[in-house]
Amino acid sequence: MVVYKSLDELVSDFKGGKTFYLAHPTVARNEIREWELDVEKKYNITLLNPFFDNYRKDATELKEGKIYTQNLDYKFIVEEDLKAIGRCDGILAILTENSIGTSMELFYNSVHLSKPTYIIIEDSKLMHHPWMKYIASYPPFKSREEFTREVLDKTV
Repeated sequence: MVVYKSLDELVSDFKGGKTFYLAHPTVARNEIREWELDVEKKYNITLLNPFFDNYRKDATELKEGKIYTQNLDYKFIVEEDLKAIGRCDGILAILTENSIGTSMELFYNSVHLSKPTYIIIEDSKLMHHPWMKYIASYPPFKSREEFTREVLDKTV
């Protein structure tokens, strides 16, 4: 049985300048980046974005719009992402669509590291997926706006 945190515990997790790994699909990276920068500035939180924060050598290529190919160093990418998740206080995932990488990052953070795992599911087809409910520390949010209103606005 999953035991969710209370909303007060969730708000507390985002107070005090903590760092959360920002998991999301590659295709939504530019749109999510805009939201991320606004959130970081307004709420004194750091969101470590694997597509923009340059700890991976493919980040620059992805910023320029390239997509994954078979020639990428998959082992390096995954291992660097796992290290980055391990350095963070928890994970915030935004699912604009089904994403293998995002799902794996969520599982690793929740099950392997037992760290706070918060999910925004903007693809309604995924909202009631049992795995999303199982690994989340709090019931998934339906939008970035709902998450901002219910959590981030209460941290200031």
